[in-house]
Amino acid sequence: MQKDYKKDRPYNNRDGNFKKSNFKRYRREEFFVPGHGLAVKVPDSNPGTLEKALRHLKRQLKDDDTMMRLKAKKHYEKPSLKRKKIKDEAVREQQYRERIRKGYEKYNPSWTVILNGKAQ
Repeated sequence: MQKDYKKDRPYNNRDGNFKKSNFKRYRREEFFVPGHGLAVKVPDSNPGTLEKALRHLKRQLKDDDTMMRLKAKKHYEKPSLKRKKIKDEAVREQQYRERIRKGYEKYNPSWTVILNGKAQ
């Protein structure tokens, strides 16, 4: 006698019909609140929907750079230290760009010809 494996599957009824769940997928637009930059609405009371709304809110905060501003204002920073940080960051950026330029010139050399004391 052969066993019917389809009856043991959890998503089938005894009749063999597909049992649909009451789970609804929401699009990103359904979580946004029009007119508010940093707000989300929760369409229904399912726990999965709440978690998804929290993910959208975290993403909005990250994109808006709110958390970084709050972290920066956690402690007082002297104006001279702010200027020093900005200067150090600019120096690092310039060094990075110089390394990239040197690497580019290494593989794509350009020659300068000097004729009659003038570079051409």
